[in-house]
Amino acid sequence: MPKYPGIRKLGKHWFFRIQHNHKREQHGPFDTAQAASDARLEYLKKLKHQKIRPGSLTVKQICIKYLEEHEKVYNRQSTAEKNEGICRNHILPILGKHKIEDLTPNEIRLFQKHCIEKKTPAVAHNTMKILKKILNWAVEWELLDSNPIKGKLPPPPTTRHPTIDPDQLKYIMQSIPIREKLIIGLGLFAGLRIGEIFALSWSDINFKDNTIHIQRQYSARVLGPLKTESSESIIPLWDPLASLLKIWRLQCGSMTWLFKGNTEDFPLSPAHWRYNYWRKIKEQFDLPKDLRFHDLRHSFATILLSLGADKGDIQQLMRHKSIKITMDIYRHLLPRHLIRALKFFNELDVKKLEDGGNKDEKILD
Repeated sequence: MPKYPGIRKLGKHWFFRIQHNHKREQHGPFDTAQAASDARLEYLKKLKHQKIRPGSLTVKQICIKYLEEHEKVYNRQSTAEKNEGICRNHILPILGKHKIEDLTPNEIRLFQKHCIEKKTPAVAHNTMKILKKILNWAVEWELLDSNPIKGKLPPPPTTRHPTIDPDQLKYIMQSIPIREKLIIGLGLFAGLRIGEIFALSWSDINFKDNTIHIQRQYSARVLGPLKTESSESIIPLWDPLASLLKIWRLQCGSMTWLFKGNTEDFPLSPAHWRYNYWRKIKEQFDLPKDLRFHDLRHSFATILLSLGADKGDIQQLMRHKSIKITMDIYRHLLPRHLIRALKFFNELDVKKLEDGGNKDEKILD
């Protein structure tokens, strides 16, 4: 929290800002920040005395303002769209017409009770989390006196994600077309996120050293920066995947992208592939319906842990900024240690992925 909220310096003087009658006002100049802060408090008291309260917007109006002025400005497009969906589907149907200044802690408790009873634990948690964030933003911009959501929210639920049986995995990887084999393999045997996989270009693959340079992601039809700074890295590539990539490079028809879209300008859309191919693979091989592609990334770390790989190696392969099970002592490792960790996969009883890789299988059609 800033020492003087709502105060800004322009040149040699100080000004205060408030939101009043749906408009942002700026008052000043003042010689010091303290003088501007005192004047701001007096002005707010005057407004309250006149029964003119900043913050007479509805929850729907404040959500729209928050999304336009904060989410879409400071967050990635995919994050902004996700939070916009939470507002549209879970907050506005119940609270949209309420005046934010009339929201009480009791109304918030009733809304939270509704979320817990009617929605999944994860959706209920994320809904309350984004609502609290919106109301905090409203307080910061003088649209609301105080946030009716008091204290800390309960921690998010612990979710156990489904896994794939190793024998079933062998059968699937031997049966699907080479492109799908590679996409799944990059998630399961390299730990890549789906947006990172579809953003890969051939210039990111170093066949001499068998490494992948991860430096962008493709999400919501936008090529953009990675999730975190620590996500950018050069990681080793498992030998069977490298061999399969060499075969695919001759077949894919693109000099730019590993997985080309309709034109050479952009890669294939992850959302399109997930709906048209991943969903069909799960149906065809009787995989759990709630198995997410991201669960392959979790399986990558789980397999390495079960085989005794070093926790510091795993942290670097996963490219996490921090991981609770990893101690600081393991952070500064030589590249050969990362290659050593990846070699644990050679102990798995899995056929070479490139076996049959050049067959033009059509089982998903």
